[in-house]
Amino acid sequence: MLATRNILTRNRIIIFRDIASIQIRKISAKSTYFDLNEHIKVINVTYKTGEAMDQFTTVESKYVEIGDPAGSKGTVVTLSGSPGTHNDFKYMKLLFEQKKIRMISTNYPGSEFVSGGLHNSYTNKDRNSYMKSLMEKLELKSVNKLVIMGHSRGGENALQLTSELSDDSSWPLVGAVMINSPGFAPHKGISKRMGTINFIISLIKRHNPTINMILHPILHWFYNNVIGLRVSHGKVAAAAILPMQTFAFDEQKLNIDDLKNKPNVRVFYGYGSKDFLIDEHQSEEVAMYFSDKNHYIIKNKKDAERAKQKIRENITSGDQFITANFTNEGHFLQKTYPEFIVDVVNVFFDAATDRRK
Repeated sequence: MLATRNILTRNRIIIFRDIASIQIRKISAKSTYFDLNEHIKVINVTYKTGEAMDQFTTVESKYVEIGDPAGSKGTVVTLSGSPGTHNDFKYMKLLFEQKKIRMISTNYPGSEFVSGGLHNSYTNKDRNSYMKSLMEKLELKSVNKLVIMGHSRGGENALQLTSELSDDSSWPLVGAVMINSPGFAPHKGISKRMGTINFIISLIKRHNPTINMILHPILHWFYNNVIGLRVSHGKVAAAAILPMQTFAFDEQKLNIDDLKNKPNVRVFYGYGSKDFLIDEHQSEEVAMYFSDKNHYIIKNKKDAERAKQKIRENITSGDQFITANFTNEGHFLQKTYPEFIVDVVNVFFDAATDRRK
C-alpha cells in the first residue's frame, strides 16, 4: 500500500511538473524579448562641447553595427530619442539585412550605453557634435551612401545633422528619415510639465549627491509608470530629461528650408495620429512645411503597401520629400511599421548615385 501511494505521489509530481513546464513555455512564447546587445561594439569618442564649443569631452560609446559595409548598398545611422537606445530600432535589424543595408545604431551620452558626458551632451550643438565625431571615428565618410534616421528627440538631430553635413561633399549623404519627430512648438509631452521640467533640471545641474539620491528614484518611477517610457535607472532618467529643455522647435524650419535647396538629399517624415506625446496637428504642420505633395494617409497595412509603390515612383521621378500619417499608430512607428520605413530607406539608396562607380 505504501509503495502504491509513493508511486501515485510521484506520478502527481511529474504531472504537475509537466503542466508547469507547459505553462512557462506558453508565458515565454507570449513575452519573448530580444535586443541587439550581443552586437554591441565599443569606441572612444572625443567631441567639442561648451557654450563656445571650445572644450572637449571624451566618452566610451557603445553602438551596434549590423551588416558588412563591403557588401551593402548603403549605410543607415540611427539616432534614438530621449530616453532611448540602439534597441529602439531592433525591429528593423532583419529587414535591413534582407535588403543588404548596413545599420549602425548609436547611443547618446547619458544613456546606459555611453559612459561620461552626461552634462556635456544635452544641447543640440553638443549632441550633433558628439554624433558627427562618432560618425567620423567610424569612417562613415568612406561609405558609398548614407542615410541618417532619428526617432522622437533624435529626429530633430537627424534633420540638423543632415542639413549641416550635406554642406560638405565629402559626406555621402543621400537622405534623412524622421520618425515621430517633434513639431515647431512644445508638444503635450512637455508643454504641460515645462515648469516641473525646468525645476528638475535645475536640481540635476547642481551635481549634488544627496539630491541625486532622492531625485533619481523618483525620476525612474515617473518615466516608467507615468510617462510610459522605459529607462533602466534614475541616472538615465535624469540624462533623458535634460534635452527636453533644448528642443529647436520652430528653428527646424531653417534646416528644412536649407534642404529644399539640396534636391539630391531626400527626406521622409512619418508620424502617428495617436502619438501620446506629440499632437497630430503639430506633426501635420511639419509635414506640410516640407511639402503638401506626396503626403500619404495610412490606415492599415494595405494602405502601406499601396503607398510604398507610389513612393518609389515619386522618388524615382525626382521628388525630394515624402510624408505620411499613420492614423491608427502611436509614438513608435519603427516598431509597428518597420518594413515600411526600411523600404523607404531602400528606395532612397536605389535612387541615389553610387559614388563608388
